[in-house]
Amino acid sequence: MDKPKKTATVHSLSLPYPEPQWPTISPDAEQALLQLLLRLLQPIGDFRRDHVARSKGKGRGGKIHERTQEDSLPEWMPDVYDHITLGFNSTVRRLESLARTRKPPVLSQQTDADPASGHAPANLSVVFVCRQNLPDIMTSSLPLLLATSAPAANRARLVEWSSQAEEQVARALHQPRVGVLGVGEGTPGAETLLHFVRDNVDGVDIPWLDQTPKPTYYPVKVQTVESASKSKVAPRDRKQKNPKNS
Repeated sequence: MDKPKKTATVHSLSLPYPEPQWPTISPDAEQALLQLLLRLLQPIGDFRRDHVARSKGKGRGGKIHERTQEDSLPEWMPDVYDHITLGFNSTVRRLESLARTRKPPVLSQQTDADPASGHAPANLSVVFVCRQNLPDIMTSSLPLLLATSAPAANRARLVEWSSQAEEQVARALHQPRVGVLGVGEGTPGAETLLHFVRDNVDGVDIPWLDQTPKPTYYPVKVQTVESASKSKVAPRDRKQKNPKNS
């Protein structure tokens, strides 16, 4: 009979602050947002369909097909392209740049490791995230990044969309996946979309981060997890050496 596995108790320190809550939207609001977003992204989808060649993979002998001169991208892009962030990396970089511009003056002194940058990037008005298709380690910090990127008055709204909505946006953009997408302030043609977002999506609220007249003390939080301990592997039988004949 198999011996029952022993359980081990693991303790670790967790953040003492309460985790931020993601805003929720109704299915009808998601469909309305999706239609407005698809209309906004249509020029980018048409551009990628007409000018971005699909990957043909490797040919015989492992050689990659060379792109012809006709497959090269033109120098122009749709105007809306410069106002949105496609993908996790570009969206996080934008939010981090915005948060960096809001550092206190005592922390904003230029050093060799922090060279002076150009103009501050445009603020994002809304960030769409498909949490179902992304690991928690990638999405757990997004509410905090949004909160540090701008004051509460003009903070970007966070919209969690379903995997079905993400698939429709990916098809419209002729991309495999679009797990994260941001729309910036002043995006041409996005007035109706951003107005709808402001009226139907709540802002990200992080009370312990925003300034309050009376500070709140949060004690240390210890996270306890019960996990099955690994069973010890029995050592392999070693052959005993014959004693030497005297």
